[in-house]
Amino acid sequence: MINMKLKLLYLACIALVLSSCNKSEDLIFAKEFTALNIWLGANPQKADSLTYNYAFKSLNEVDTITFSVRLTGLPATSDREFQLKAIGGDTLRIRKDVHYTFPTYVLKAGEYTAVFPIYIKRSNEFKTTPGRIVFGLKEDQNFKKGIAERSDLIVILMDKFAKPANWDIDPLPYFRLSSFFGAYSDVKFQFITTVIGTAPIFKVRYSGLLVPPDEISYTQAQYYQNRCKIELINYNAAHPTTPLKSELGEAITFP
Repeated sequence: MINMKLKLLYLACIALVLSSCNKSEDLIFAKEFTALNIWLGANPQKADSLTYNYAFKSLNEVDTITFSVRLTGLPATSDREFQLKAIGGDTLRIRKDVHYTFPTYVLKAGEYTAVFPIYIKRSNEFKTTPGRIVFGLKEDQNFKKGIAERSDLIVILMDKFAKPANWDIDPLPYFRLSSFFGAYSDVKFQFITTVIGTAPIFKVRYSGLLVPPDEISYTQAQYYQNRCKIELINYNAAHPTTPLKSELGEAITFP
């Protein structure tokens, strides 16, 4: 009889614990509450800010930076839209649809996390003074903003060239960049960036194992060189009266 009473008491305790857990889950994840945590980039680690340097980007009219979102609360059974807005920084100087645009953002049904783009428009307004803009979630009936540490996106816009230190000299086992791209100029630097899709701030290793992500092989550098030659011919053919010239007015060439 005593054993039976102990068993009944034990079962009652288990039922009470399970009931408490269910209530706790309801408190922690209230079905009517959903918030979005946001941070720059596609990695789980949050960066304090992102510096977008036009000088190191292609000449395309529109470029992309990314940010991540993670849901606090329960996922919905249907798609839900959300919006960003400027919440701080140089909001009078950096303007929507002039310097940046937002696409339509949709967190799909059942999703907790996703990565989305912000489109940065080409500009020459940040050559002397950088600009700073802060984006945040525009709260609505779908989403509230997340925790303070993941509630803003700080983007710094600048346009400043810097000649790579290894352009004219680089000791073995590396080749100097001028071996492939010739004399440096800001215009040439940006033309190369547009053609190969990345700024030429890498090191070209002559022998030995490459150390990614900052080193490329001699063969890869030759490929980039040939690509630039071909694209320069195409550019000058398309602009016969205004061939590509440096900021000093000198003709752009490649060795």
